[in-house]
Amino acid sequence: MPTTDDKAATAATTPHYETGPIVIGSDGSAGGDDAVALGHDLLGTSNRRLVAEKVPGAVAPSLGLIGVAEREDAGTLVVGSPHRGPVGRALLGSVAHHVLHHAPCEVVVAPRGYAGREGRPRIAKIGVAYDGTAESVTALRRAEALARDTGASLHLIVAEDPVVAGIQGGEEYTPLTNAPAVLKAALATVAPSIETDGETLDPGWRKADKSIAKALAEACERDVDILVAGTRKPLDRLLLGSITGHLIDEAPCAVLVVPHEEAT
Repeated sequence: MPTTDDKAATAATTPHYETGPIVIGSDGSAGGDDAVALGHDLLGTSNRRLVAEKVPGAVAPSLGLIGVAEREDAGTLVVGSPHRGPVGRALLGSVAHHVLHHAPCEVVVAPRGYAGREGRPRIAKIGVAYDGTAESVTALRRAEALARDTGASLHLIVAEDPVVAGIQGGEEYTPLTNAPAVLKAALATVAPSIETDGETLDPGWRKADKSIAKALAEACERDVDILVAGTRKPLDRLLLGSITGHLIDEAPCAVLVVPHEEAT
């Protein structure tokens, strides 16, 4: 029988996204309805608490959402996207972008029209941006936890160049030399109870944040409901030109950004 110390140790090692409340930002708009629907779907079979917060749109709603996330010690902050842009995504400078860069927890952005989808489970397939780095391994573990809560399958997306969300232009990084092998090794780490497959992307596009984000977005167009991506920088240090920023604009599905883990 687990002792008090055992329980404390388990709590200390359990990721906060598995226990912290899911905070949902809503302003009464259709985008807010999308966020509410996605927040409930993220809950799945977990015992996490939902906090739906009505945030007025008049003055800096993103600051209000960030404040609520801090007050509630949120594990996840869910926001909708404004009804503008090519796929209804948030444009640069929007609430979603500001929240993404300053939230104290993981951030999920719902696509336009999410609340009105019918005919299939809203989260049936989870995409994972993966390149073998520590950040993408964290994203895979997060996606695996979400798959357990929702019963969804996983689809790993591996590219020749790193595809995690926080890479900035000008940084040094090492291209993969064998993407199929990286994909095979990653698939082998996923629990057998979770249905899992994957693909490698065409390496014809290279070393451009916007192009990488577009390739990832295109890989999600078929049937991915939410894309999970890691980041190499703390969220409050990401540039709007990062892969993360472009993913928020480009992806046709929900996007979940896992925070950078600071070294201790």
